[in-house]
Amino acid sequence: MQDFQSEGKSQFESARFKSLLNNLRLLLRDESNQLLSFEEINRGLELHNQHYLGIRQVKLKNIVGSIDRYRDFDRYFLPKKAHLEHRWSNIYNAYKKDMSLPAVKLYKVGDIYFVLDGNHRVSVARRMGVIYIDAEVIEFKTRIPITREMDPKDMFILYEREKFMDLTGLREKRPDIKIRLTIPGKYDFLLNQINNHMNYLNSKNDRQYGFKDAALDWYDNIYLPAIRVIDQYRIIENFPNRTKSDLYVWINEHKYHLREKFGNNIGLSDAAYDFSKRFSEGFLPGVKLFFNNLLKKIIKKSK
Repeated sequence: MQDFQSEGKSQFESARFKSLLNNLRLLLRDESNQLLSFEEINRGLELHNQHYLGIRQVKLKNIVGSIDRYRDFDRYFLPKKAHLEHRWSNIYNAYKKDMSLPAVKLYKVGDIYFVLDGNHRVSVARRMGVIYIDAEVIEFKTRIPITREMDPKDMFILYEREKFMDLTGLREKRPDIKIRLTIPGKYDFLLNQINNHMNYLNSKNDRQYGFKDAALDWYDNIYLPAIRVIDQYRIIENFPNRTKSDLYVWINEHKYHLREKFGNNIGLSDAAYDFSKRFSEGFLPGVKLFFNNLLKKIIKKSK
């Protein structure tokens, strides 16, 4: 009779070694070898609407995270810790003997799954080349499409953008809106700016502006003019991996910093020029920006 227990231990050590190789390979590519944490996703997407889907077959490759064991396995569900060996090899032994195992329990978010119960079973099944696994599934609804190819940062940014659009009503009032940020948390900067703008409008006018009315006024009279300044200085050329909305946030943050240092006479154009000169990569972008700014001043004086 074949010794599946011994084979299980050997397979476990081989799987751990492969996980180590994955660490090195992905490190060279500047990629993470971590399983996704459901708590991190839950916090970032504010999940709450859940319902029971029952027992179904789930593709193992779509199980990309865990509730509480995301530090024990790598992104391919290979074991990382030595203390997992006993349970892992026992489950391997059960699979090899065609023993019936209970369905794993999963949380579903979009098209991806997180293990609530059955991390070792998922790990062994993937190691053995199994394609599907029986699972008891609870789904958490989300308004944005979630796929296994997405980075958590991209998920959070998509969710934050949807939240921003809902709170401001700008999607309906300005269907061609092109506010897109690439850094998590920066939509809150815009929301705070709109709130301050609402307070300003209400202090200067007889009519009372609601948040959505203030958002529309902010977009037309603050955001879009600032984007025109960014276009005028051609600053985006010096930040090829960012958006104009990213630059809007950074330049405004830089403007606040300059005002604390030099006083309130610092305008957006001055902040934009100083920001790009300081933070553009290389010598040529700074020189190009200097002459663009000089030409702008000459044209302005000649009028």
